[in-house]
Amino acid sequence: MNEIKQLHRRLTALYTVTTGLILTAVILGVLAVGTREFKKKNLENFQNTLLTITSRLQSGGTIDCTWLARMESAGKLIIHIEDNGRPLLYRGAWTPPTAREELIAQAIKTAEEEKVRIDMRPVSSSLSRTSIFTLNGPNQDAYFGSVLVIPTTKGYQSLTLLAWQNPADAGIYRQRFLFLFLDVVGIAALYLVCRVLVGRSLKPIEESRKKQNEFIAAASHELRSPLSVIRSSLSAVTAAPEKQDQFLANIDRECLRLSGLVSDLLLLASADAKTWTIRREDLDADTLLIGVYERFEPLARERNIRLCLELPEEPLPHITGDGQRLEQVLSILLDNALTYTPAGKQVTLSACRRETRGHKKAGVAFAVSDQGCGIPDADKKHVFDRFYRADGSRTDRQHYGLGLSVAKELVQLHGGTIGLEDAEGGGERFWVYLPGRG
Repeated sequence: MNEIKQLHRRLTALYTVTTGLILTAVILGVLAVGTREFKKKNLENFQNTLLTITSRLQSGGTIDCTWLARMESAGKLIIHIEDNGRPLLYRGAWTPPTAREELIAQAIKTAEEEKVRIDMRPVSSSLSRTSIFTLNGPNQDAYFGSVLVIPTTKGYQSLTLLAWQNPADAGIYRQRFLFLFLDVVGIAALYLVCRVLVGRSLKPIEESRKKQNEFIAAASHELRSPLSVIRSSLSAVTAAPEKQDQFLANIDRECLRLSGLVSDLLLLASADAKTWTIRREDLDADTLLIGVYERFEPLARERNIRLCLELPEEPLPHITGDGQRLEQVLSILLDNALTYTPAGKQVTLSACRRETRGHKKAGVAFAVSDQGCGIPDADKKHVFDRFYRADGSRTDRQHYGLGLSVAKELVQLHGGTIGLEDAEGGGERFWVYLPGRG
């Protein structure tokens, strides 16, 4: 049990970590794409703004402080214009995180590294400009920047343009906190889901382990009982030699019981391992049924139980299977019926033709009905379990609780089905369906 719990915890942790990492990777990917799109959009806006201001300078349009203030405020820009090295008397419309003069000086220095100087006229008649670069301030603020110099008839003009990249403008920071929250909530939900799913997936293993332990305990109990009789009989032979024949008969009987039990256990183990094979041959259902009836009729008469055989007027369809094993199935059902039917009552062995979907040939339905005390509804679903008895006791030394389990395995190996239902007048009716030949 502790091993199952440890496995439950480990699998839950493994699945939670694995799926959590996948979820986190997806969220980080979404954030990366969002950030990239935000930067791309800002870059396009910066390029459009740069083109607008450059066109105005080249066309000789009026540039006054009002227009500059409106442009700066709308796009969080820093616009610095010089005419023949003399800056315009404009102090800016807003206050960036880092001082304007410091940012402008840093941008001019970057331009000089690209061979663009704002203190001299371009050599050629066309404007001189830098690429669009990224500039970082000391207060963790970032800017797109570009510097250009335009030749004019009276000399030259220079433009230093910076655009603040404020993540809060596009909700990037807010999105990061939202996605972080969703990631934590998602991992918590994954943990709960994984815990439930792992518990459900391990439940069959836990039940199988429980049944295995119960099977071992029951088998040990059944094996210990005949062994105890054999040991006590051997001790009694020495103590009372005159009763030797009686004790040897006890030993022989218990050895036969052990042999039957071991044989049943081996059959069930082979069925579980899918290594059991049956001989396939053409069988006459009427002959099979009559043979089983004739073998059990004397036993029923000894117990003052009437054993009836009911066959249809028309011959039953032929079936394919192992005749010896099918006789074993019917023998198990008859033995149980005779064991739990009181004296003076009746056990009925019958068969009929049955048509079923999926089979071209008609099959045969066998049935064994008794007039015993019946089986409670709560116990019906367990009667084919190994070592199961409805009364929970193990005082019946003739039955181990394996017979019906063996019968079920043999029927399934033949491609048939087995079940039970309440019989008319009390008792139970066990039925077996076997498909027809072909």
